[in-house]
Amino acid sequence: MAPLQFVIALLALSFVLFVDGASKEEWKSRSIYQVFTDRYSQTQNNTWGCSDLGNYCGGTLLGIINHLDYISAMGFDAIWISPVVTNTDGGYHGYWAKDFYGINYKFGSSADLHSLVSAAHSRGMFVMLDVVANHVGPVGYDFSGINPFNSGSHYHDCNGCPSSCNIEDFNNAYQTEHCRLAGLPDLNQDVSYVKQTLLQWITDLVQNYSIDGLRIDTVPEVPKSFWTDFQNSAGVFAIGEVFNGDTSYVAGFQGPLNSVLSYPMCFTLRDVFGSRYSMNNIQNRLQEYEKYFTDVSILGTFIDNHDLSRFLYSQKDQTLYKSSLTYVIMAEGIPIIYYGTEQGFNGGNDPANREPLWTTSFNQQASIFQHIKTVNDYRKKAQVWNYEQIQRYSDDSFYAFTRGYTFVALTNQGSSGSTTSRTITYHPYANGTKLCNLFYPTTDCMTCLLYTSPSPRDRTRS
Repeated sequence: MAPLQFVIALLALSFVLFVDGASKEEWKSRSIYQVFTDRYSQTQNNTWGCSDLGNYCGGTLLGIINHLDYISAMGFDAIWISPVVTNTDGGYHGYWAKDFYGINYKFGSSADLHSLVSAAHSRGMFVMLDVVANHVGPVGYDFSGINPFNSGSHYHDCNGCPSSCNIEDFNNAYQTEHCRLAGLPDLNQDVSYVKQTLLQWITDLVQNYSIDGLRIDTVPEVPKSFWTDFQNSAGVFAIGEVFNGDTSYVAGFQGPLNSVLSYPMCFTLRDVFGSRYSMNNIQNRLQEYEKYFTDVSILGTFIDNHDLSRFLYSQKDQTLYKSSLTYVIMAEGIPIIYYGTEQGFNGGNDPANREPLWTTSFNQQASIFQHIKTVNDYRKKAQVWNYEQIQRYSDDSFYAFTRGYTFVALTNQGSSGSTTSRTITYHPYANGTKLCNLFYPTTDCMTCLLYTSPSPRDRTRS
């Protein structure tokens, strides 16, 4: 029997037909691939990468189109792309807006963005667009080049801020909402012109380009009341960035917005799989989620992104990485996988974690690529989003849960771990049910010998 690093059971099921519903219901069924536009694909790729990761490297919207099939081959049916508005110099990432009504010429044209959305939709893929409504590019106090917010009256002043005018204490609500993030001019959404212009902007942007969803940057830096109006004006599903590990704090932004990125669980998964902390920490975090969030099923679940050093930078064991990715894809929530994960990228802090992908020649035989494809394909086949996540077992080095009749078992022992076993008496299977490992379906199977009724106190979600 293969070492039990991860197991997903395959059963002959009568699958529940997924019926289209509200926007957030449609997004539950999706797996998202995060595309960092400047680093994904050039229109015509070179082979030597990029000499300066702190500036533009040449990725384009047309480059994404040219390699959409690479994304869909991994089982993804949604992409998240970088902000597209015209940026100030050096804004290769898209977060330094200069002209809210223009398209960043480094990425391409308005026609290219239309073409990308059309190409994605023709493949059954949703497009999630990253947007920023908190700040503009680093122009100091000369706002004359910012369109349409070209007056100092459109921004917060530095009254009540540290001498730097920057946020220095993110636990201070006034600083967080009124002061500058790393020197970036902070838009004042309490000014009627600013608020109404941003609301109309997002309405037009979504409608003009047929955008399916939004990832919203720097959410805590803007009052919650604004996000309620922004969400309504957008008219599509939105996930907000609340870069914080405090579950109660992060959960407070679900309501003003449909959803948020699951940062608290990300940090827990990095502890459990990256540092081999007790796997009971997953159970503890899920109990917090049940207490504070209104809908865990639509949170954006991830292990890597453009703001974090990559998992493999600190933890080199790819078996542990595959285990963490299995959890991300199969657990409750909308899975989000950062580009380059599938090729084993291991860059450190920004910008080292923003490597060009084209140097890999978009290799579809890479081990992690194939792992993601296998789990993504099964997630879709089993339609696990229709079933709650129920914990079946937890200890320091082993964690198991089911979604419907799919059984997921994980360890944090990695490639050096030995064969391990657990007796699990709390499960949904009838006596004699055969479970087979998704990765070794003909050689690694087991037969259930006992059925016990579920106990509500053992559930992680009800």
